[in-house]
Amino acid sequence: MARGFPDGVVVQGSEGDWAGRPMTFAEWPYRYLIGEEMAGGGCAAHYPGPVRPEYPASEPGRPAREMYGRERGM
Repeated sequence: MARGFPDGVVVQGSEGDWAGRPMTFAEWPYRYLIGEEMAGGGCAAHYPGPVRPEYPASEPGRPAREMYGRERGM
């Protein structure tokens, strides 16, 4: 339980420290990726997007397939 939120997220840092966040797991990576400090000082990641996942080739000799998401607006 993270601060009275039964489904909270607890993140352990590299030096044994930890941070509890009163939110769902889906909200945690969203906030992390938009640049909020979610796991301790200096650990935020900000990727403005759009997200471009690449799918590996379905069989040898075929190219990988790249998909494009919409602009994230963040």
